[in-house]
Amino acid sequence: MKIVTILSLFLLVSPVFGELTKEDMRAIIKEEVRAIIKEEITASEKRTREYIDLKIEVVNARIDALEKSVDSRFDVLDTRMDDVDSKFNRIWLAIIALITAAIALPQLIILYAERKRGREIQMLLEQLRDKTEGPETGANP
Repeated sequence: MKIVTILSLFLLVSPVFGELTKEDMRAIIKEEVRAIIKEEITASEKRTREYIDLKIEVVNARIDALEKSVDSRFDVLDTRMDDVDSKFNRIWLAIIALITAAIALPQLIILYAERKRGREIQMLLEQLRDKTEGPETGANP
């Protein structure tokens, strides 16, 4: 039994006396370093994606705000242009009305004066007829 105990102890302790070569150490370190580097790269890529996504959201929010600002400014400009167009149309209508009045009013005054003269002439003619008809009838007192 002593032999079995000594053999089992020897088998358990024997790996402790084994030596690691430089290649064994390099292989172990290489595997460990690869795993660590892979984890770091994965974590870095994840952080980079999150950062980029966040920046994209910020840029999109700014673009949306700028679009709203530009749209509201264009709406204001459209309203102002409509007001300008409306005022411009009113000015043209006023100018046309003024020109029409400037042409038509003197013509109406002339027409009214001619009708008045015509009536006066008509009345004078009737008075002349009445005077000329009077002595022909022989009704002189």
